[in-house]
Amino acid sequence: MKTRSQSVFGVRFAVAVIFAVVVAVAAAPASAGDPMVTDRPDFTESSSVVGVAVVQFEAGVTFVEAENGIETKTAGEVLVRWGVVERLEVRFGLPTYTWIDQSGDSSSGFADSVAGLKYQFADGVGRGFLGGVEAAVIASTTVPTGDAEFASPDWQPSAVLAVGWDFGPNLGLGVNLGVGRPADGDDRYTTLWASTALGFGVTDNLSVFIELFGFNREEARGPNTATFQAGVVYLLSPDLQLDFRAARRLTDRGADLLVGAGVSWRLGG
Repeated sequence: MKTRSQSVFGVRFAVAVIFAVVVAVAAAPASAGDPMVTDRPDFTESSSVVGVAVVQFEAGVTFVEAENGIETKTAGEVLVRWGVVERLEVRFGLPTYTWIDQSGDSSSGFADSVAGLKYQFADGVGRGFLGGVEAAVIASTTVPTGDAEFASPDWQPSAVLAVGWDFGPNLGLGVNLGVGRPADGDDRYTTLWASTALGFGVTDNLSVFIELFGFNREEARGPNTATFQAGVVYLLSPDLQLDFRAARRLTDRGADLLVGAGVSWRLGG
C-alpha cells in the first residue's frame, strides 16, 4: 500500500524536475525558433521532438463522465519535454491530482509520475508521400509515487510509434501504434492501442482537429473500446498555446462525455 511519504515524494519529484530543466535551459544557448508542436490536447502523440536546449510544459484539466455514472476530474496533467540532444527529448509526466465521484462516494489523490524518452528517427525531409514522413518512438514508464487509490506499486512500461505527414501548410495527419504492460494486482496484461488525428489550420493562430482512437482492452479481460474526439488549438504567441477538446465513446464502454482544456508554453525556442 502507498504511504503518505510516497505521495510527498511525488510532489517533491515534480518540483525537482521543473527546477532542473529550467536551470538547464537558462544556462544553454537558445535554439532556432521552430514552430511549437505539442503532444496535447489530442490523444495521438506528435512525431516531433522539441529542439536542443528547449523545455516545453504542457498542462491541463479534464472532466469525464463514464457510461457507469462515475465522474472523474483531473488537474495538472503536466508533461515536461526537454530537448537534450538532436532528435532526442527526455519526458516527465508530473503527478496529476484526481477526483472520483461514484454515487456520492468521492475520493481524491495524486496519480503516479511518468518518465520517458522520445527519439525522432525520421524528420519529414524528402519528397513524396513516403519520403516526407516524420516518425518517432516513445518509451516510458510510470514511477510509483502516487496515492494508493490512484496509483500502482509496480512500474508500468509502454511504447508508442508516432508517425506524421504534412500535406501542406494547413493540413496534417498523425498516426500512433502503442503497446503497454500494465499491472493488475500480481499479474500483468498486454494492452494495444491505435489512433489517428487529422489537423486543419483555420488561420495562422487557430487550428482544429478530429481524432479516432481505440484499445483492445483498457483493463484485464476488458472489452475493446473506441472514442471519437475533436478540439481546437489557439496560439497566443509562438511559445504559448491554449487548447480545448471534447470526446465521446463509440463503444459500450468508455466516456459518455469528456471535456478538457489546457495550456502549453515553451522556453528556449
